[in-house]
Amino acid sequence: MMSMSKKVIAVMAALVLALSMALVGCSSGTPSTDTGGATDTTADLKLLKEGVLTVGSDCDYPPFISLEGEKPVGFEYDLLEVIAADLGLTLEYLPPQSFDTLITAVQGGGKMDLAVSSLTINDERKESVNFCTPYFDSNQACVTLASSNYTKASDFEGKTVGAQSGTTGFDWAQENIPGATVKPYNQTSEGLAALQAGSIEALFFDAPIAEYQLQTNYPDMKMIEVIPTAEQYGFAVSKDNPALEKAVNDSLKKLIDDGTYAEIFKQYFPNLEPSIK
Repeated sequence: MMSMSKKVIAVMAALVLALSMALVGCSSGTPSTDTGGATDTTADLKLLKEGVLTVGSDCDYPPFISLEGEKPVGFEYDLLEVIAADLGLTLEYLPPQSFDTLITAVQGGGKMDLAVSSLTINDERKESVNFCTPYFDSNQACVTLASSNYTKASDFEGKTVGAQSGTTGFDWAQENIPGATVKPYNQTSEGLAALQAGSIEALFFDAPIAEYQLQTNYPDMKMIEVIPTAEQYGFAVSKDNPALEKAVNDSLKKLIDDGTYAEIFKQYFPNLEPSIK
């Protein structure tokens, strides 16, 4: 009996060894699915498309986000491209969206995973969506024709002015200029065209964008006042997707800590120092 038991044990050991070798062989012959941690990082994300970060924007806010042909470009695009790559995702932009529909479109992850258009974080919007960590500090600007005699925002009491619909610039003008008629525009570029045409006396929109537009595209205009609204931009994400919010926040922190954020910032704002650190 003892010798038989030894034989059985030996056979069993051989079988175990053979099975182990077979498993090792199968493992080594299968392409690796290791993505440097990206799979684990994104496993719990609720994405409209697997492996894809779907983003919606009006693409009309240079130098933050705009179109060159059909390709999105700008500070926000470059920042999100690095974040998506860090998360092991492909970045995909939807065709340009209407700005005042972005918050609704991101709710529940119905149309996009993130909404991005220099979106100011405020209490009203936070009732509908969550915001990732702020990535830019901003104020409002009052812009008028260079040939005008206006010197400050309060000069437009009772006048007709403009702002993009759904923006904090529109809200500020309505709340702070007594008797003014505030015309809404689908895009800031439409408001700038209206100002050039004399349809409005001034346009209210974000100061960093105003500075860029006046320097590069509208030398016939001037910024007569920077209004210190102390706004911050953030990527809007559905309240139903806390995992995506955390993943973007973690990635953004990494980019700030390792200097990547500052490098991207300097490409678009060479005369400014990043206030997000």
